[in-house]
Amino acid sequence: MKRCDRVIWHITNIERTRDASRGLGIGGYNKQLAIEPGETATLEFVADRPGVYPFYCTEFCSALHLEMMGYLIVEP
Repeated sequence: MKRCDRVIWHITNIERTRDASRGLGIGGYNKQLAIEPGETATLEFVADRPGVYPFYCTEFCSALHLEMMGYLIVEP
């Protein structure tokens, strides 16, 4: 995405068990969400700083927890 783009992420936790909460955090933007099973949450912000920012699961959820991540790339 480009600097100053408006970002809107809709994220759904498709788990059904009550204790399967999920979370999303974006490093460098101080943004976090908590998402309960079966719910959809929306994260909105303006990508106003160029760079590479990690996003990651914030709730320990399984043996694959550390692989639940990616990168948000904001171009100048």
